[in-house]
Amino acid sequence: MENNLPINDNVNEEKKLMKKIKILIISFLIISIGDVVLFFILQSHQLFIFKLNREPENINNYGTYKLVSYILVILIILFIISFIRLIIITYKKNKQEIEFDKVSKAYNFFDFLTVIPVFFLIIMILNGFFFSLAVVDGSSMEPNFCSNDIVYINYNSSLEREDVIVFEKDKVYIKRIVGIPGDHLEITNDFVYINSVLIESINGDYIYDGIIDSGNYFVLGDNRDNSTDSRILGFVDISEIIGEVKGNLSNSNCQID
Repeated sequence: MENNLPINDNVNEEKKLMKKIKILIISFLIISIGDVVLFFILQSHQLFIFKLNREPENINNYGTYKLVSYILVILIILFIISFIRLIIITYKKNKQEIEFDKVSKAYNFFDFLTVIPVFFLIIMILNGFFFSLAVVDGSSMEPNFCSNDIVYINYNSSLEREDVIVFEKDKVYIKRIVGIPGDHLEITNDFVYINSVLIESINGDYIYDGIIDSGNYFVLGDNRDNSTDSRILGFVDISEIIGEVKGNLSNSNCQID
């Protein structure tokens, strides 16, 4: 009986490992399918970090973006290869065509790479539904936000007057909310009134007098004289708003041009 103990231990060890492998394969097959589905669902999101149809002119530091993209693609390919290899080796082991040591090595290598699909899933959920980082392009928000500043955007904020938002019309803009739904907005003779209270003076020929409709926001760039905002674009509908800028991670110093 004593001579059979090591053999029994090895058999039990093999059974435990094969069970772990089956659970691992099923679990990460489900996670990987979730990754792929979420990846394509979020392609319509303008600030999705893994968006496919971006043009070089729409991406600051395009060289860095390409480098990171290549690294991510290599990691994904490496994971897929190791996943397929583990399935093949497991199949051969069940047919008694391969030694246990090879199965164990394949499992250990794949187990090391399992962080990849989990990482992608977490990043996509956070970036797709909660927050994002974006790079300011242009001088329309100077001096508070400079071109190339990195800003933090929260998708789920309740919006108030003076909040800075990111929204999409013909492209993505960053502007400050001046008028909110229900406000009486009057712009005449270069003066801006909100609910009959003088807010500021601005240059230009834009004239408006009326109540802002529900779900609409009137926005201006902080650099009033060099900004494409509601004076040109019209009101921003709530469906066009991506999120609120909660912080500037760069804190650059710039002066109004």
